[in-house]
Amino acid sequence: MRTPRTRAARLAGAVIAGLILVTGCGAGTGEPAATGTSAGASAALPAGEGVTEYPLTLRTPFGDTRLDRRPERIAVVTANTLDTDALVALGGTPVFAPSTVDRNPWLDADDIGKIDKLWDAEAGTEVSAEAVAAASPDLIVALAAYETFDQARFDKLKAIAPVLHAPAGELTWQELTRKLGDTLDLTAAARSAVEAAEKSVAKTRADHPEFKGRTATHVIVYDEKYGPYYASSPGSDTALLFEQLGFVLPAAAKKFTKDGTISDELVGLIDADFLLLSTSGDPGYFVDAPLVEAVPAVADGRAVVNAQDKKSGTNHFAWGLNVQSVLSVPWLIDELADLGGKAIR
Repeated sequence: MRTPRTRAARLAGAVIAGLILVTGCGAGTGEPAATGTSAGASAALPAGEGVTEYPLTLRTPFGDTRLDRRPERIAVVTANTLDTDALVALGGTPVFAPSTVDRNPWLDADDIGKIDKLWDAEAGTEVSAEAVAAASPDLIVALAAYETFDQARFDKLKAIAPVLHAPAGELTWQELTRKLGDTLDLTAAARSAVEAAEKSVAKTRADHPEFKGRTATHVIVYDEKYGPYYASSPGSDTALLFEQLGFVLPAAAKKFTKDGTISDELVGLIDADFLLLSTSGDPGYFVDAPLVEAVPAVADGRAVVNAQDKKSGTNHFAWGLNVQSVLSVPWLIDELADLGGKAIR
């Protein structure tokens, strides 16, 4: 079995590979649909709750912008879809959103179809300010923004519309949802959406007492040039999902905290009561290797292979782990419970 490349190289390649497989723009470019009503609702947002007072100052590390009135035309400029999910959960529809929403099976196709313009989310690039301006937004949302978002980017966007920004990793999905809700005068709706998602997680955990105290490991098997990746090290998003279902991490998980690379010498440490192998690319070099077949979880039938979608080439579960949101988490936790049930009987 070939020794994998570094984590950074692998993840960069995986992102590139994954985004290349995105099917690109699917929505039309019709005329703007948002029109205010006397009740304060619009085609893009439900009626406001009368809690948020405008004008509202939106503070960012790059400067402040002012939202003079409740927005009706919202452009989302981050490709990871966390903020798009949050807006949809609040009953809203962006006029401009990343094409990566096509990868989210937890989104209703009708909701995606209502979006005026899906911009083509390509790896390593930001959507151009000109494309954003063409959507005529009155609010630009960049929550969970990538590190490429900088002063120059902010300056271009603020010339178009006020900017709601937070860097990736700063907000939990609960905080992100509430921040967006407060901005859109949908504070109660945001709280309700978060509570519903948390209750869904709690119910799934209660439905599966057999998972309590059992160990679990998640490995993402990329193409051979990128190698396998240990995705459930302590503190990772996957580890959090496991713990929310009652699983615990194997003691060996700590060996992978600095780098998720799984060298031949570390293959034996992926063992667990529930070993989840998510594939992205051709996994044969790893899953069929004698070293892996000798892992007790594999030899005893406690390993579950979660294959990528053959048509789209996307592993929706592995993708979802990186875009945990108020809508994706309930879907992810149910998927994880189904997969775990195949190993823990």
